[in-house]
Amino acid sequence: MEYVVFSFLALLASVGNTIFNRLGSNHASALTNATVKSFFIVIACFFICLGLGHLPRLYSLSLVDYIWLMVVGILTAIDWIFYFLAIKKTNLETFSNFVSAGVLFLSNTLFMIFIFMGVTNGGKPLNVTLYVIGLILLLVALIFVVLNKKINPEAKRLWVIYAVISCLAFAFLLLIVKVKLSHIESDVISFHQILICFVVMAVSSLITKNIKELKMIRPIDHIYIFIGAVFNSLLNIFRYQAFSYTNCIPAIVNVIIGLDFIIVSFATVLFYKAHNKVQLLIAISLIFSGMVLNLVAGLI
Repeated sequence: MEYVVFSFLALLASVGNTIFNRLGSNHASALTNATVKSFFIVIACFFICLGLGHLPRLYSLSLVDYIWLMVVGILTAIDWIFYFLAIKKTNLETFSNFVSAGVLFLSNTLFMIFIFMGVTNGGKPLNVTLYVIGLILLLVALIFVVLNKKINPEAKRLWVIYAVISCLAFAFLLLIVKVKLSHIESDVISFHQILICFVVMAVSSLITKNIKELKMIRPIDHIYIFIGAVFNSLLNIFRYQAFSYTNCIPAIVNVIIGLDFIIVSFATVLFYKAHNKVQLLIAISLIFSGMVLNLVAGLI
């Protein structure tokens, strides 16, 4: 099962991406940081395509492929923009739990709808049951995070709408990559995806005048953002490479890469002071349980 190997490589890249994203945080807005990062990802993907000899593929795809790649790029931009809008409206602990559960719940639900036999190991009753229970646990985690006042003290929940839009965009993105673009090299997909995303983010920065914040990014932050961009490029490429295999069970790929969130969340809750440790651990446990059941449903 080669796709499992690439899933774990994507997990390692995700950890690196998370670390350097935090190191590269600065006083500039999230939109400005994302614009700079997407620019660096485009550069990284270009050189990866060059190194792998896939440069001719950047301009030799079919019109239908380019249309789907454009859709994926726009969905990426929507995901990022609403992600940033949401995170401004709530605290990081609440947001990270909601987004993690939301992405897994929505993407794995879409995979079940469109690739039913592939994610339930042939549609066996036991597999379907375990998969559905896993989705229910993820949904319960979402509701628990939103309604629990110790986790989410904010009375206004506009951030939930933003976060749901972000998660939906990313979920549909993954579905399109698996169903419509799995025949294209993973680095080629990532290059076009982030190139279109960069254009959208750059235009958004110009419109909102956030482009002026570029001077607020320190040279060391540029280095951190660039290294994070390389890891982000590898994360996309490894994930899409895993999706390209015909025997790939995409829900399993999602679960393996999602382990990054579980590791970081448990470490944050256990080693940092927080008044809501019990509630956060319950939320994380619900998410982890849902992930495990989705994983088992595709394996047994």
